Parts: sequence; C-alpha cells; structure tokens
Amino acid sequence: MSIDIRIDSYDISDMDERLERAFDIRNEWGIESVSDDNIIASADDKHFPLGSVHAVIQRQQETIDAQERKIHRLITGIKKLETTVHNITDALDTVGKTFFKIK
Repeated sequence: MSIDIRIDSYDISDMDERLERAFDIRNEWGIESVSDDNIIASADDKHFPLGSVHAVIQRQQETIDAQERKIHRLITGIKKLETTVHNITDALDTVGKTFFKIK
C-alpha cells in the first residue's frame, strides 16, 4: 500500500496571503470586531464564542483597560497628595521662619 502526495506550486503560491487572511480577525467576525486602531471590540459591542481565542483576548483587553483606569485614578490621587504635602511643607516653613523671628 502506498500513498501518493502531490503538491502543486499553485497550492502554495499564495500561502502567505491565505495565512494572513486566516489570522485577520475581521475576516471571521466582521469589521465591527476590531477598530481601525486595531482595538478589539468590548464584550458589550461584540460577543465572541466562549472559549475562543478572540474571547480570551477580549477578556484580557478588558482587564488591561480596567487596570489602566485604576492606575490613572491612583496617579491623579498621588498628584493631589503631592500638592497637599507641598502646601503643608510651605506652611510649616513659613511658620518656622515666623517663629524664629519672634525670638
């Protein structure tokens, strides 16, 4: 028993292009699945099948977005705290200078 395998150059001539199309999320799920900036749609806008690679990526992106919002809030809070500490330091410095002038 023998098996003959035949591959024509036609079969592989556009392999790169076919692979690129196969990995392009827009081909399978439509243009609404990814923005022009290559940002995957949120779960509110587009639901990918549970367990699919796209659903996993979507979940990861939503987690990253949530963490970015939290980090932004933390940075904003830290900047406000720095301003408060600076103001208190200036006030204490002024009080100290005034106190030593009284002596």
